[in-house]
Amino acid sequence: ETNKTQRATFNMDNPFIQITRDASAKGVPQITSLKHMRNLTNGDSGDGIVNPHPKSEVADKYWAQRKRLFSRYDDGVRLDKESWYSVTPEAIAGHIANRVVEGHLANDSNPTQSDEEENGTKGIVVLDAFCGVGGNAIGFADKKDIALVVCVDIDRNKLKMAAHNASIYGVDPSRVVFIEANAVGVLRSYSDGKRVEGGSSEPNVPVPSVEKEVYEGYEIGGFDLLPPAIDVVFLSPPWGGVEYLKVGDSNYELSTCIKINSTPTSISGADNEAVTVDGDELLELSAKASKNKSVIYFLPKNVNGVNIGLSSWKVGYRKGIEIENNLLNGKLKTVTVYLKE
Repeated sequence: ETNKTQRATFNMDNPFIQITRDASAKGVPQITSLKHMRNLTNGDSGDGIVNPHPKSEVADKYWAQRKRLFSRYDDGVRLDKESWYSVTPEAIAGHIANRVVEGHLANDSNPTQSDEEENGTKGIVVLDAFCGVGGNAIGFADKKDIALVVCVDIDRNKLKMAAHNASIYGVDPSRVVFIEANAVGVLRSYSDGKRVEGGSSEPNVPVPSVEKEVYEGYEIGGFDLLPPAIDVVFLSPPWGGVEYLKVGDSNYELSTCIKINSTPTSISGADNEAVTVDGDELLELSAKASKNKSVIYFLPKNVNGVNIGLSSWKVGYRKGIEIENNLLNGKLKTVTVYLKE
């Protein structure tokens, strides 16, 4: 009986899940003849530069695509082993940033004075909950309508790499802040876009103390650097390493494939028993933390779209979600889910 009631709420003329395709890098390479082509080895992408790294650290295919990850790679971009396969390609990061601006301004084209006073800014504030080495953060900071990017990562070394990479792209230090913290703890420190009094919506959860520093002109610190309000939460959590494709096509589910350590310590922290949240719980925390449940979820290409719809419905989304397939050179690379009430 409950299922019948739920089915009755769906209007197929206005589906809850909308699927779109976006070619983030336009066009498909035109090959007129294969006669004179040869296979290149050792990560040579045609420029004659072979992979200088051990293959156990950086696979040839990632080295060959380095300038898709960062067009200014040769200027000194830094990546660690994990980032080579987890950073968002620059074209997709830029596209997502454009969508944030378009989607936010379409509904909030005339922000009130009180909105600006809450944020302390005159623009959109994006919380990048899993910043890594800064691929998405740089894309967000490139948009003039995004006033502040809050870059969160539990690994200070990654934050330093992100700050360094931001400097290569000329990001204004006043428009980004780097927070060494567990993403779950940061999300729990906001409710409906505003900082929670006492630092966390979870009682008796301590706010970890983190040393402040200025690295290449950018502030790195802890919870005390968080802004009073945020607008959008961007989620690009660990997918499970390079093994994520092994679950099969359309078998990647939020609740079973994403597990985030929620222990409020740094990666060098104490021997506390790890407490995890899954991908569904992460979406719920983000919806509660952001203004108008504005969340962007960046996921692998084998994610199950129906599962995303069910997860979103369970969290409380009722106005529909958009699942976007991101293509580079005609090939499906990633999936981005846009959610807002």
